[in-house]
Amino acid sequence: MKTYYVKWLIGAVLMLGVAMAPSSAATTEGFSDFDGQPVSFSDVLPADRWLVVMIWSYSCPVCAKEMQGQADLHERHRDGRLKVLGISLDGVDGALDAWAFIEERDVNFPNLLGEPGDVVRFFSNQTGQSFKGTPTFLIYAPGGGLKAVQAGPVPPEAIEAFIYDQEH
Repeated sequence: MKTYYVKWLIGAVLMLGVAMAPSSAATTEGFSDFDGQPVSFSDVLPADRWLVVMIWSYSCPVCAKEMQGQADLHERHRDGRLKVLGISLDGVDGALDAWAFIEERDVNFPNLLGEPGDVVRFFSNQTGQSFKGTPTFLIYAPGGGLKAVQAGPVPPEAIEAFIYDQEH
């Protein structure tokens, strides 16, 4: 219990940085890392690997169930051909809850934070589709081409099979 409180306190201090960070106009997409630093999606899109993006919310029970599988997927391919990136649409108001969500689940892949409207615009700009809800997955090929979009849960094994099929 004491460890959780210390983690929460550290998270609260980190979230002060998010709350005091520049507005979402600081980057095209309006994303920041959990230290409050603006991040552009193009800066985290690897040129040489597949990227699996999971759009999530701390209040989404399906996201909670999906997180461990995506963390395992990221770990299996840490030095390989893919990486996982989370994008929380909880915004500054939900930043502390979002941070606690990933801490409680020992999520090992990087995560960004965006305001709900910014994440929805990002999704629509990337896909040309309307956002349906969380979780939502986007899969990018090396070089950045969007190859798949799926709302709802996606087993990590299905992602691996999809990538394998694309490569062969």
